[in-house]
Amino acid sequence: MASNVIKGSNVVFAVRFTEGTEQLLRVLNQTGGSRSKERDEIEINTKDLEASDYGRKTETISFEGLITKDDGALAHLESALDDAEYVEILEINIETLKAKAGTYMISSLEYDYSDDESATYSFEAKLSGDIATETLVSVPAGDSVVAPVA
Repeated sequence: MASNVIKGSNVVFAVRFTEGTEQLLRVLNQTGGSRSKERDEIEINTKDLEASDYGRKTETISFEGLITKDDGALAHLESALDDAEYVEILEINIETLKAKAGTYMISSLEYDYSDDESATYSFEAKLSGDIATETLVSVPAGDSVVAPVA
């Protein structure tokens, strides 16, 4: 595979929150994630013109993984959903340390306890506002499967 191809394993999600001091925590044991953008279509119909135009933009992120004991980021997301609070979530490329950060409304958080081996979570949120880009100094603490970035 070409070196300029982004691998899914190099993209992780983290939550930034303040409880005393600002913290940036990765959600542990992520097995997948996605981001989607779409625009509503506005139909323009007059006696002189039939056309389409761009409408409202919607951006959604989702990720899933294995539930880990004492996952502070996942606990914070659940608390924010319970309290109807918005959360700052970062999508991070761990190779470049570039992140896309936005404030999101949590639309769903699901826990699945379907087998004896593990339990899983799945998460979905909708962007409220715009995305900002930033470059991090290091990858936030989290999943031990990913090697630390030098």
